[in-house]
Formats: sequence, C-alpha cells, structure tokens
Amino acid sequence: MKKIISVIIKIAVSGAILYALFSRMDSGAFWKTLRAVDLPLAVLAGFIFTFSQFVSTYRWSILLKGDIGISYLKLLSIYFIGMFFNNFLPTAVGGDVVKSFYLYRESKRGDISLASIFMDRYAGFTALILMTATATIFGYALIGGMGVGGFLFTLIGGYVAASLVIWVGPLHSWAMAIMARVHFYGINKKIDTFYKTLMGYKKRPGILVRVFILSLFVQGSIIIGYFALSRGLGMHVGLGYFFLFIPLTTTAAMLPVSLSGLGLRESAFVFLFMKAGARAEEAFTLSILWFGISAAVSMIGGIEYLRAGGKAGEAAAETSVE
Repeated sequence: MKKIISVIIKIAVSGAILYALFSRMDSGAFWKTLRAVDLPLAVLAGFIFTFSQFVSTYRWSILLKGDIGISYLKLLSIYFIGMFFNNFLPTAVGGDVVKSFYLYRESKRGDISLASIFMDRYAGFTALILMTATATIFGYALIGGMGVGGFLFTLIGGYVAASLVIWVGPLHSWAMAIMARVHFYGINKKIDTFYKTLMGYKKRPGILVRVFILSLFVQGSIIIGYFALSRGLGMHVGLGYFFLFIPLTTTAAMLPVSLSGLGLRESAFVFLFMKAGARAEEAFTLSILWFGISAAVSMIGGIEYLRAGGKAGEAAAETSVE
C-alpha cells in the first residue's frame, strides 16, 4: 500500500508541476516549436544518447573485469533493463537495484554487483562535477546574477565532502563510529561489508583512470546531444551554458519526489535557459524531447525485460531488496 501511495504522490507532483509550467507559457508557441524541430538533428541527438549508453555499459564491464565473467552483450541487456525500470516502472525498485539483481543472478556475487554499480554511478557523477566546476571557473561571468552560485557551491561542496568520507580511511572510520549508534536491521554491518568490497578498487588505479576517462566522454556526449537537439529547436544558447546547466538539471531530476524527474527537470530547464536568452517554450520542449528520446531508447530494455522473465524478474528483485 505504501508503494502505491508513493507512486500516486510522485505522479501528482509531476503532473502539478508540468501543468503549472505549461499553463504559464504560450501553448501555441509550444506546439509551433515542437512541430518545427529539425528531424535530422533530433535523430542525431538520439544516436548520441544511444551510443553513450553503449559506452556506459563498456565502462561497467571494466569495473567487473577480473571479478565477474559476463559477456558485454549480456551486460548491455541488463543495463537497458535498468533504464527501462527507471523510465517506465515507477515502483519502489529502482533501475540500479534491478541491474544488481540480474547481475547477481548471473554471477552469485552480490558484493561485487553492488560495488560495481555504485562505482559506475560515482564515476559518472564525478565527471559531471568536474565538468561543472571547470565550466564554473571559466564561465562564471555567464551565470553571474542568475542566483545559482549558491546551489553550485552546495553541489560541489557536498560531493567533495562525501568523497572524502568514502576514500579517506580516518574520515570513514569517524562516520562509521557515528553510524554505529544506529541499529536498524543490521545496516551497519551491511555498509561495512559493502565498503570493504568498494575499497578493492583502490588497489586497481588503472581501472579507475579508464573508468573516469570514459565517464568524461559519456557526460560530454550527453551535453553535446542536448546542444544538438537545442539547435534543432532553433535555440540560440551557447554551448558553454549547457556545460553549466545540464549538471544542475540532472541533479534536480534526481530528487525522489517526482516521476522519473518529470516536472523538476523541466522547471530547472525553463528557469536556467530563460536566463540565457531562450524562450520558455524552447527550454520546456528541449527537456520533454530529451526525456522522450531517453524513454524511446529504454524500450529496448522493456523487450529484454520480457525476454528475461518479465514480472517474475521484478518480483524476485523486490524480494532481494527486502
């Protein structure tokens, strides 16, 4: 029952925000912008996004190399199933948990499965933060007066603080000492086991370097994809703004209060890109179209999900979480 209520609330939040945004803009201009999209550039954006997912899967395979023997094609199937869950199945079971379950089913290595997925996500976010910090240093004049400086500082500062706790032994021990006061379903022991597995990557710096370089490529590709799509919509916003804004909108969409980030992401797009000279209809359409591209590509995962067992797989994943 709680899961159903949570889903209903998320749908309501997304619907309310999208309705509020759409009601404040010129609907005629929105439909005109949508109809006028340059199809070749939209297809290019879709190709860039799809290719980035193939590279992301390869990045994940590097993290697993030597620990779990699994083919790239099988891993690609699991990766797309996770995408499908994130976009289409608003359950309590997230895409990463589903990926972890299917990988565990193949390998029987729960520790490596979880650690590899965490490192994959962490590497991607690290690349995003580095791009944001670099773009902020060289392009702060572009966002001066926009009121986003505080959010940027909080985002980067929070990432640095969390990373120090993860990678610096004494700080991690201090954090665990605090966590030791919490006794909730043996969570402390689970965190400690997970952490020991995660720290195994410190002994393989070559892998971490390769994964980080691939992460820079993936994040950069996605930003270029957004930029190409914006040109297809007739937007005339410089590429530098995209390196500043996409990390912020991506972070906003991660907040677990809406359905797949819908509404939160569009609000961030409208707020930021209007300050850079775009029309609200253009910014809104850019966000919606990119989500549409992501959803369309993740349908591949829906096919793989059915092929891998469908509802039975979801139920097993939920059981493994509980």
